[in-house]
Amino acid sequence: MPAEWEEHEGTWLQWPFDKILRGYERDLERIWLTMVDILHEHENVHIIVCDEKHKSHVESQLDYYRIGPKNIDFTIIPTNDVWVRDNGPIFVFNELNQLALTDWKFNGWGGRYEYQLDNKVPSVIGELCKVPVVKPPLVLEGGGVEVNGSGTFMATRSSIINPNRNPGKSQAEVERIIQKYLGVSNFIWLSGTTKEQSALRGDVTDAHIDGAARFTNKTTILYNDTDDTSSPMYETCKTHFRELQNAITESGQRLTLVPLPIPEPGVYRTIKVDTIPSERVTGKYCNYYVANEVVLVPVFGNINDERAKSIISEQFPTREVIGINVLGLVDYGGAIHCVTQQQPFI
Repeated sequence: MPAEWEEHEGTWLQWPFDKILRGYERDLERIWLTMVDILHEHENVHIIVCDEKHKSHVESQLDYYRIGPKNIDFTIIPTNDVWVRDNGPIFVFNELNQLALTDWKFNGWGGRYEYQLDNKVPSVIGELCKVPVVKPPLVLEGGGVEVNGSGTFMATRSSIINPNRNPGKSQAEVERIIQKYLGVSNFIWLSGTTKEQSALRGDVTDAHIDGAARFTNKTTILYNDTDDTSSPMYETCKTHFRELQNAITESGQRLTLVPLPIPEPGVYRTIKVDTIPSERVTGKYCNYYVANEVVLVPVFGNINDERAKSIISEQFPTREVIGINVLGLVDYGGAIHCVTQQQPFI
């Protein structure tokens, strides 16, 4: 599996629609339009819509805002939701350096949500792209996967080695499967969160790694940091830092660790979502997306927005760092990285 900062052929998006929840499309669509407006200037944007009527609507919105049509195409695939990072394909290169697609099992983040339609998305994309599709025997969401592109895999135990995902599987069994299908040789495991901590934060992912720590190159990691002892993320941030201090790369190197603030004093829900009981949600700047020549960073109208963008810019000096206000998306439990999925360039 190549690192996210390696060259992309394009980005996959699943467009929001009101069949999910009344007002969903209205709440989220401007974020999707902004992402497409930026991304299509640098790579292809593959938009998944649920039917012809939905496609027509999105096309009219793009036309109204004068976005495209360069580098934009559509695929009709019925879906349950928008989180293509988690239910979509993870692209890899095989031993002949040919593009292939891994279609991991997806069960709606431990059975929390409907997932049957989303679970079919990777195989349809594989047919469309005419690439081999392999189906690993493991529940794994893309937001729970972070690699440095040279053999090191990073994740939280709570989002993979969990009875709600992979009951009965040991860490050794999980590692063997991931090693085989993603081509990694070295594992960095962070603790993640307990079920109770996830509920307190409104986090249905059981602490995906893309909301905790990210590689910026083969040996450098950005990680969430806060000194606010009242934050529901405080203890987890400190635990993860200690674990990262003891981690090494596939070549045995110690990691360069760069702290990234979280929004202070926090991000609070602006709408009521019955399935996410917490009023305080875990807005995180590390849920950014690295594309060709740009990095899309979630911002929240928070005092730490500019500081976080500056830190991320230092890590990606050849890319333009662009903030996108994601308060509407965070209400539903995610940010930029959660709704994007890269397809590497061959």
